[in-house]
Amino acid sequence: MIKLIATDLDRTLLPNGDQPYDGSMPLFARILRDYDITLAFVSGRSLDLIKDAIEKYRTPTPSYVISDVGTTIYEYKNGSFKRDDSWDVFIKSNTKGWDTECFKKSIKKQNISFLTLQEEKKQNIFKLSYYISSTSNFENIKNQIEKAIKSDCGCHDFTLVFSIDETKGQGLLDILPKKATKEMAIEHVRKKIGITKDEVLYCGDSGNDILPLTNGYWSVVVRNAIDDVKNKTIKIAMQKNILNKLWIAKGYKNLNGYYVSGIIEGLVHFGFVDEDYLEN
Repeated sequence: MIKLIATDLDRTLLPNGDQPYDGSMPLFARILRDYDITLAFVSGRSLDLIKDAIEKYRTPTPSYVISDVGTTIYEYKNGSFKRDDSWDVFIKSNTKGWDTECFKKSIKKQNISFLTLQEEKKQNIFKLSYYISSTSNFENIKNQIEKAIKSDCGCHDFTLVFSIDETKGQGLLDILPKKATKEMAIEHVRKKIGITKDEVLYCGDSGNDILPLTNGYWSVVVRNAIDDVKNKTIKIAMQKNILNKLWIAKGYKNLNGYYVSGIIEGLVHFGFVDEDYLEN
């Protein structure tokens, strides 16, 4: 029995990629209602951009929003989103030496030609984000940045998350507190609700979804995810012996498997939604 669906937004729930959309968002909303499933959005977007997406794509309103790649959490109460201050306290108490201004200066000294700071609206106190123009050099860039931050700023409680916006061919790099990643934020919400990992379904499509996809939840990789993400997720799931909890969407009956359609396909595959329900 699934009690919580936590899903990435862009090109996972939202049909904003290059593949065709089969119009299954209203069906997804009905499933949430009829099966009494709580919905959480997990996204790199800010809350304002998430609100824009809810309106533009007419998504169901989530009970929780994990935004800015896990660094902020909001709960929907009385018609508005309220910030979860306990999550901010948790991050601060578990992140020694966090100083994004120091990080920026340290990285700038490295003069990494492939790295460009993202717009101010895409940054926050617990998230420092860059564009990477050459994704083939990521490991060298990662090692260079890690060494610089540890040496110049004395911070060790951080992690680097790399992903690709396949619609633009753009590499993305987020520097985050170790305790403020997507999977840690989902765990915070899960414990707040009071459910087990076996009652959570996570859905994603990109590199920064791989960790939550292989964190022991039921997991769906939507059909439009790039092969590299699919293959890495499968490999890690095999190593952890949780391959039975992972589904790579491929299309099922009238569902084409792309975006929200892939999420519904996963629910059917795992038996959380009856096949007869789709027929009816």
